[in-house]
Amino acid sequence: MSRRKCKADREHGAVAVEFALVAPILLLIVVAVVEFAFYFNLQISVTQAAREAARTMAITDNSGKAQAAAVAGAPSISLAPGNVSLSGACAPGATVTATVTFSSPSLTGLFAQTLNVTGEGAMRCGG
Repeated sequence: MSRRKCKADREHGAVAVEFALVAPILLLIVVAVVEFAFYFNLQISVTQAAREAARTMAITDNSGKAQAAAVAGAPSISLAPGNVSLSGACAPGATVTATVTFSSPSLTGLFAQTLNVTGEGAMRCGG
């Protein structure tokens, strides 16, 4: 009986060593998931801003209003009107394209220091 107790005591140290080996890997996975979620949220916001800018440009044919719509279309990020570029002349049947670029520092800096995100939206004018 004393033999089993001695073996059980030795295994407690093995559990601590296994945890010390596995914990950094698990923490790295958690940080990677958080960084990816942050990047994905930025990408969705920038793409939505580009869509709003293209839609507004196709309806109003006013680049100032289109840039303002892009800024309003991404309330979760601090987007400036200078980050929105529009291309294409708005004529019936033509397509207007809006491109939004945005840079943000990453949350942890483990994988990259800054995240550069680009979103594009296109809309047909006059319909």
